[in-house]
Amino acid sequence: MNSRLHRLVYITLILSFVLLLTPSVTHPQEQTQPAPTGLRPDAPPYALHGPYWVGTRLFAAETASHPTQIQVWYPALNPDGTEESVQYPHDYWPDYGVLPVFGKSLQDAEPNAAAAPYPLVIFAHGMNAGRYQSAYLMEHLASYGLIVMSMDYIDNLGTAGKVPFEAIFYTRTQDISWQIDYAATELNGSSGAFKDAIDLEHIAAIGVSQGGTALLNASGAPFDFASFRSACEQDTATGQLPMGLGGGNLCTEQAGLVQSIESGMTMLAGLKTTPTALWPSWAEARLDAAVYLAPTSIWFGEESLKAVTIPALLIGGSADHGVVGPPDTNFTRAYAALGSASKSQVMLQDAGHTVYNGACSMAPWLVQAGFFGECSDPVWDMDRAHDLINHFTTAFLLDVLKGDTAAHAALAPDAVSFPGITYQAEGF
Repeated sequence: MNSRLHRLVYITLILSFVLLLTPSVTHPQEQTQPAPTGLRPDAPPYALHGPYWVGTRLFAAETASHPTQIQVWYPALNPDGTEESVQYPHDYWPDYGVLPVFGKSLQDAEPNAAAAPYPLVIFAHGMNAGRYQSAYLMEHLASYGLIVMSMDYIDNLGTAGKVPFEAIFYTRTQDISWQIDYAATELNGSSGAFKDAIDLEHIAAIGVSQGGTALLNASGAPFDFASFRSACEQDTATGQLPMGLGGGNLCTEQAGLVQSIESGMTMLAGLKTTPTALWPSWAEARLDAAVYLAPTSIWFGEESLKAVTIPALLIGGSADHGVVGPPDTNFTRAYAALGSASKSQVMLQDAGHTVYNGACSMAPWLVQAGFFGECSDPVWDMDRAHDLINHFTTAFLLDVLKGDTAAHAALAPDAVSFPGITYQAEGF
């Protein structure tokens, strides 16, 4: 009896030892879940980390106008529960080497195919910015089951001041369409890194500042420089229009520049004559929704803005006078004029133009180099602002792209009550 007992104990110990040495196989369904936390403890519901781990990959490509780099964020596998931590390469300034931009994702992680395909979101950065401008937002959206692409446009941190404005205006709209094509053929194709994982029937785009201008154009609003000139006549150099391109009042100091943009765009677009009213429509029919962060709408009249009919979310700051202009003459005017049946507007009270940028903690060297103002806001805590931007953008895209009824309900006017913002919506 004792010998049998000793033998059983001995066998049990041997089996336990073997099991310890045997590598465990973790299937996708056995993955740990990321913690549902936001940037701050008081983060609203859709600012909490979503149910997916976030992966990221970098691709080199070339559009019709310039070579570029494309960062993609996506739902990823993470069987070991590794902390989402990455250093994106800030490679725009060769003289300074490659500088780190700290993010929260997993470099080159395996895509999570369990719930694929995932809707596609295109991000368009601001003038002379770059693909990581709002990386916190792209990471966050991927955690909710979206695949997000952000590329360097012809004007970026590496080419700042070297690209004619007409090329910026013209190529950005074309490159939003190019990104969708690239996703379809190169990423989602039979040999792509995300083979059949991208849902090309559900596509949205996000544009910040000049990216918002390009997105207004891509989502249906033709340029209307005649309307801009009319606004200048009414403004009569009172400073109510934004500085815009290169500083100075656009009406009084840069009329020649605007004329140069028109003539240059005429040539780039292959037009025989410069339009005197509405320009041709370069609408991207595959877009299902648009998110405009501080869009500059002065280049569009009410007639052209009415041509935008897809669901729209606008987020702006009431103190963003220098670039976007006072809300009544630019931001809220655009919201009122959009032809979208479903649209909402979030106004961050007293926020400026840089509140959408990554916080200084993502790139501490910016502060050391004297660029604190590019990664902070004079009034808003950046984490709080980003939690709110994440919340509204995520709820909006889940509603439109995935038909999420709870997200839709979160955008109803009576469901929105946050200190420091004003909100209005139609169709919710």
